[in-house]
Amino acid sequence: MSVYPKLLVVNPNSSTEMTADIEVNISRYFKLKKQPEFLNYISFYTGSSEAPKQISGNETSLLSLNTCLPELTDPNGKYYYNNFDGVLIACFSDHPLVNALAMEAKEANNDTVIVGLLNTSISYCSLFQTKTFSVLTSNNEWKTILDESIEGKYLTNASKPLWKGTVPTNLDVLDLHDQNNYKAIADIIRSKNLGELKSNLIILGCAGFSSIHTKLQQTFKDDLTVEFIEPVTIGIETLVYLCNGFL
Repeated sequence: MSVYPKLLVVNPNSSTEMTADIEVNISRYFKLKKQPEFLNYISFYTGSSEAPKQISGNETSLLSLNTCLPELTDPNGKYYYNNFDGVLIACFSDHPLVNALAMEAKEANNDTVIVGLLNTSISYCSLFQTKTFSVLTSNNEWKTILDESIEGKYLTNASKPLWKGTVPTNLDVLDLHDQNNYKAIADIIRSKNLGELKSNLIILGCAGFSSIHTKLQQTFKDDLTVEFIEPVTIGIETLVYLCNGFL
């Protein structure tokens, strides 16, 4: 039996570019950890052409669910969820696919672990008892959606005073990795997340930020009060920990 769980990373939209960014980020992470062999146990799924190009709110989230769920629950399909030990839904939201797939596994009495980016990263930040945290997101629509989800479902009594809210970049998801927008993103972090909200932990609240995570760390390396939280790798590590209980 392999020491590594077999994982599936699901990009629930139809953007192959975003999936590629996520894959590069995960590859870099495990090479830095000197565990490149783990990459052989991670598969990547991109939603079909019927899925939204980007997820910009509740309507596109539901379209994403209805498009991806049949493929992920097809026992004859390449990406059948139960062929994997764990599945990460790589969308930073309370994406309905997380719950739908988890319920599917429960009803079928399967042990496949299903997690999302939102629940794992908020849980991670909540472990720090004294560090404030906020989310950086894409467009303005996500601010209200994320604030309501986080404050309604994921904060503990200890983490509520540390939560500082969501900051939008006013950019669409697919524009986040455009290097022409990098300076504007860094300026927003400096003025909003750090200046106004005084955040110690900044969650990069969209998989579209994966390609600039390392660059942000370099830009703000002299500020020892801040740490950038990259949800995809947090999600992967959470899956590894949870799946090991079933292997």
